Amino acid sequence: MEERKDIRDSVLQILKEIISVDDAINRDDFLGEHGLDSIKAVSLIVSLEEHFDITFDDGELLFENFSSINNIQEMINKKFEDKSF
Repeated sequence: MEERKDIRDSVLQILKEIISVDDAINRDDFLGEHGLDSIKAVSLIVSLEEHFDITFDDGELLFENFSSINNIQEMINKKFEDKSF
């Protein structure tokens, strides 16, 4: 399982490819203010699923779940916990 810092770094790298963010972004910043819209959110979700080898359920595909780095990281951590046996 990836460590929390590694997850954050990976999420940040993916975000850099999709919207205008830099390393100084606050983990609680609303990503909509940095250019994340519904179309880019779909790209973000697909990239996260591919990078982390996870799948988000339909009920998880709410904009607020992907509205900040913290929210994204929590979703990914939950997916890793669910995979644990």
